[in-house]
Order: sequence, then C-alpha cells, then structure tokens
Amino acid sequence: MRWNESDRLKLWLCLLALPLMSLMMVAAFGIRGLDTQQVSSVEPDVKVVVDQSYPIGRSEFSPGITHVDNTLDDASGNSDSATIASVKSLLRNGVSFQNTPIMGWGLPDPWPDPSAPEPANWGALDARLQFIVNSAGTPVITLCEAPWWMKGQLQADGSTLVLTRAEEWSSRAFASRILDDKMGAWLHLVERVAERYMVPPYNVRYFQVWNELKGYYDPITNTFDYHTTAGNPTGPHASHGYTYMYNQVYERLMSVAASLGIPENQVKVGGPYAVLDTWSSSSNVSNPSAITRPYGTFDQRPLDVVTYWLQHKAGAGFITVDADATNTDNVNIAHASVASEKFADVVRWIRSLNNAIYPGAATLPIWLGEWYARPYTGWADNRHSDAIKTYAMMEFLKSGGSVALAWGGSDLGRSGPRLWTDTVKGGGKPLPFYYSYLDFKEYFVPGTTLYATTISPAGLVGALASATMVMLVNRTPNPLVVSVDGRIVALTPYDVITMRTTP
Repeated sequence: MRWNESDRLKLWLCLLALPLMSLMMVAAFGIRGLDTQQVSSVEPDVKVVVDQSYPIGRSEFSPGITHVDNTLDDASGNSDSATIASVKSLLRNGVSFQNTPIMGWGLPDPWPDPSAPEPANWGALDARLQFIVNSAGTPVITLCEAPWWMKGQLQADGSTLVLTRAEEWSSRAFASRILDDKMGAWLHLVERVAERYMVPPYNVRYFQVWNELKGYYDPITNTFDYHTTAGNPTGPHASHGYTYMYNQVYERLMSVAASLGIPENQVKVGGPYAVLDTWSSSSNVSNPSAITRPYGTFDQRPLDVVTYWLQHKAGAGFITVDADATNTDNVNIAHASVASEKFADVVRWIRSLNNAIYPGAATLPIWLGEWYARPYTGWADNRHSDAIKTYAMMEFLKSGGSVALAWGGSDLGRSGPRLWTDTVKGGGKPLPFYYSYLDFKEYFVPGTTLYATTISPAGLVGALASATMVMLVNRTPNPLVVSVDGRIVALTPYDVITMRTTP
C-alpha cells in the first residue's frame, strides 16, 4: 500500500533531523507537503512547476481491463466468493472499461459443433458480461477467438492447415485465421453475438475486431495479410486479408444495430489490434522503420497494418493497438521507465499521420487493447512495478491516449498488471498500481484540462497536473525531496502520490 501522508513525512523529518516540533505537527495534522517556511533548510532534489497559464490539452483517458481467465467466475471453483465480491468493488471504483473475448481465455466455444445450425453455448459469456454490468463497467467485446471448424493456418508452401476439433485450444488455434470459405459462418456468429449483447441487460456498444492479428502472419512474405481481398472462398484457404474481415464484421455490426433501432454513431468498432513491436537495433529486425527512440526501433510491418487499415476501413469508432515496453528481441537498451514512454510515442505517431490520407488518424480515440510495462529487474517489486506502470499511463494520457486495457487483474507474473492479489480466500486485495488506476479515474477523468509542468532536473520524476491535482511518480530507486510550486514533498523510492495543487 502507499504510505499515508503522516508516515511519509515522519520518515523524512527523521532523516532530515528536523526539529521535534515539526515532526509533531506532521503527525498531528497529516500534512503531505510541508510549508516551505517550516523546512526552509531543505534543498529539494527536484523542482516541479505547474504552469496553469499553459493548458496542454484535455484528458481522454479511461482505465480498463480485459478478463482473461475464470478467476472471477463464481462457478469456476477457483476462487472465493467473498474475495470476488471484494474485487467487484475494486472494479466498480477504479476501472471504467471491462473487456471480454467471446471465447478463449477462460470462456468456452459458443458454437463447438459445426453441424449445429446456431451457436447455443452462451452461459459462460452471459455470466461474464453480467459480471461486468454488475460491477458498473462499460462493457467491451473482442470478437475473437473463433470455433475450431472455422479456422486454418497458412503454411510456408502456400497450403492451409485446417484445424481439427482436438486442436481447439492448441497454440496452432491461436495462430489461425478464419478460413476464406467460412467467412459466412463467422459473420453469422458475429451477428448472433451482437443481437444478444447489444440489448439489455448488457447494452454493449464497443467491439474490438480480432486480437493481435492472430493467424494473419504470412510466412511467405514475412509480413501480415492486412489487405481487403477476400482470398479464395472456393475452399478451406487462409488467404483473405484482415481489413477484408474487419470490414465484413463492421458492416454486420452496423446492420444489427440498425435492426435494433440503435443509432450507428452509438456503436464503436475498433481495429486493427496490431502489436507495435520495437527492437533494440534496426539490424535485429527484418523490416525496420525509420522511427527510432532511445529504447529501440519500431518494426515497420505493424505500422503498415495501421496505415493501410486507416485508409481502407469501412468505418471505425476507435483505433486499437497493442504494445509492450520490452523489446521483441528481449534486449533492452534503455531504463524501463524510459521505455514506458512507448505508449505515448505510439499515440504521437498516429496523430502525426496526414488525416486526409489516413482518415481518422487525427480524430479517432486511440486505445491500447493490451499494454505491458514492467521493471526489467526486480519485476516482482510491486512499488517499482507501480512506478513504471503509472508513469507509462501518465505519459499515454498526456499524449491524448484514450482507453488502456490491462491484460487481466490478478496476474502477478513478469508482465502482469498487478492490480490486486489472487482471488483465493483472503485475496483480492488492492496492490499499489490499483490506486493509480483509481486516481486516474477519480481525478483525471475525460474532459479534465491538463497543464504543462516543468521538471528540473528532468528524468527523476514524472508529473501530471490538472487545475486542482498533481500526480507525481518517483522514477528512481532513491528517496527524493521534491518542490511542487514551492511546497516540499517527500517521495520514497518508486513512490507515487496524488496531491492537491494548493494546500
């Protein structure tokens, strides 16, 4: 948990050997930032100045998660009901958007039998979406995966390996696309999903189309099939392009919305959900881009997916991408805190595109369908993880990013979101990063005016400011004394605090 104001200042007052009277005042009144007259002898390590005459934009940010397992399912047998209730409360208070795939990641196939005329196995997905509604989340559906009998994998010799029932949940299944001759069945499933979940009690209005271009990698060309061609629908081939499939799904969703009397502008569909990889060196990637940052070089191939999709999409309500602050070759050449600026760089790159050539680049909300940021060493340290993740989202927010969907909530693995502890009995407790999500949601809601901050020296602290609040992140393993518009604040290593701009 974060240190409260009293504990933080008690520590620093002891370290700085301030008079006992000051210590007593802090303990008594719980002041986070001491008046500079009280600690005039303290020389700050960092100075932060908020310029409220210089607005830099408005927040569009909403924190979110994707449900990726069954640890929050009451019937799963994996979790404790009281703990699930606790997590539901955490979600209600600190998370705005909640996403679920239609199958996989803890959910069964809704249409496992190709001889069945209709998908009928809806129980688990119903329960997942009802959970989202009950925890006050804005529901999002990712239209992925698909039943085994609809999918196949393109091979290096140009043939297609069609999945078998036994491969339903195999790694090959997650590297397969819809077969060209099964596009009609896939669209029928999409239609049934939309008909079921666009209406009460779910009222879903947000849809992501597919996930990470799974199955759309072409081993022949060493890039992705992202074009608008239908492939070869005369047989079980895997040769159509992602944008073709996306456009078919988009039109089907809009058709369902119209049939239900839902205005088209209320239904938001996003793609292309490409993974924007970076590499430590342009020599380590087959298709390097001209975009190089201190942490690495962007791969040109997924950038091409984004620009092509922008040009050829039938329509969209948002742009969704996926990114990891760790380089794809696992060679990290910058501090993890520096690399976590990648998500903001992605937003700036998209916004830099010519909107006349790439419609929507300047205007569509930009989502992170998945995002991963973590310490490169000591990754199990929740405070360090919080600092990296919070700084990543702080910069993403300032760049104009919209929704960020953490991949799960309780995953404590190397790349896990670390929002709360495991949902076993006695678990479901908030971890430090949860409080950052909570503060973003409470104090930097969409529409909040943001103001410029000057930080000197640069690189030690991150800052995000509104008219009334300042969020600070200690990016270092060292304690820091920080002056915020003349007020002294003590930050412990990798500390994150949110404070009012005036005492």
